[in-house]
Amino acid sequence: MTAPPADTHFIAALGADLARAVQAIGTPHFMDDLTRAARGAVPFDNAMLFAYKTGERPRGPYSDIAEPAEARIVIDQYLLGPFLLDPFYSEVQQGRTAGLACLGDIAPDEFFASEYYEQHYRRTRITDEAGVFLALRDGTVLVYSVTRRHGGPAFAPGEVAMLRALAPLLGALIGRHWTGVDLGFGPAAGTGHAPDPIAAALAALGHTVLSARQRQVVALVLKGHSTETIALKLDISADTVKVHRRHAYARLGISSQAELFAKFLDLLSRAVAPQG
Repeated sequence: MTAPPADTHFIAALGADLARAVQAIGTPHFMDDLTRAARGAVPFDNAMLFAYKTGERPRGPYSDIAEPAEARIVIDQYLLGPFLLDPFYSEVQQGRTAGLACLGDIAPDEFFASEYYEQHYRRTRITDEAGVFLALRDGTVLVYSVTRRHGGPAFAPGEVAMLRALAPLLGALIGRHWTGVDLGFGPAAGTGHAPDPIAAALAALGHTVLSARQRQVVALVLKGHSTETIALKLDISADTVKVHRRHAYARLGISSQAELFAKFLDLLSRAVAPQG
């Protein structure tokens, strides 16, 4: 059977946009040209690039958000500490260095009801997000995120398939452009195992009043995991999870996830991420 004809106009336009991006590698126009090509393949509202390196506060070297007030909410405030609860950051922490991930696929089961979602995603008006992951030679992991905002629809399956097909090429081009660029990180860290930044924040938050298990439970609550998934992850019963959560809240003098999140954020910039 003969294959149906491809949309030659679409392919030609995408090829021209990608060629323009290739020619712009190493210039200030590259990221905008790449974003124009990606947007031509799959419509989205905004694109952002985040750089993550062990032991360092992340950097946000690119976004196409034109309004400064919006950029402060979407980029600057995220980098001050809330990134620690972000599903895309969790993917980096778990070792992802390539491919595409969509928010709905990597978010914990109660993420969309979590305080982090309420305080960050609703404020940024992001309704869906897809990220292309790639690793640089120095260990930095870049995530190029494209977002639907302001009530826009989630990415449809066909759009996700297109982004997934383009992810290796987008990642290769981004990697070529950013390799060797000073992103503002400090000297390379040693080879020792880096401490869990969320655990460090919770240790500071609890001031030694929380047990190790209580800190584990609270960290998973903050990320948006349900009682049932916490029980599975920690290999304990759901009732035991509830007891640990109740005792942790009592020891912290709080009664809700909103209060927990507020306390957590209050410590992040001082107790977790090193200053850049």
